[in-house]
Amino acid sequence: MVFHDQGYLGIFIGNSVAGKVLRTNEVFPYSKAARFQSLEVKATESNQSTNASKTNSIVCANCEGNGAVLCSQCIGSGVNSVDHFNGQFKAGGLCWLCRGKREILCGECNGAGFIGGFMSTFDD
Repeated sequence: MVFHDQGYLGIFIGNSVAGKVLRTNEVFPYSKAARFQSLEVKATESNQSTNASKTNSIVCANCEGNGAVLCSQCIGSGVNSVDHFNGQFKAGGLCWLCRGKREILCGECNGAGFIGGFMSTFDD
């Protein structure tokens, strides 16, 4: 938002805790760009999906750059819900896949957090 205060052109920084106001001569102290008169802000449509913007990103869409995903066996509880492998891993014990950590390594990026990371099989 651009406004005039005591004859000086200023810029209001939105979403700021203090609501800081910067004068254009503070932002551009030695530039002729300090004389601009307006600032146009364009917002995106509210119905756009967030995944559409991630299609060209190198960040792994499966783990969102974290490198780990929710354990597929215990669904993030860290505990076996049923006996597995003929009773070798009992119900109520630590999950046999994640060992109680509740997350496992992402299979798409191999834990790197981005496509084309360590030992990646992505060939595009």
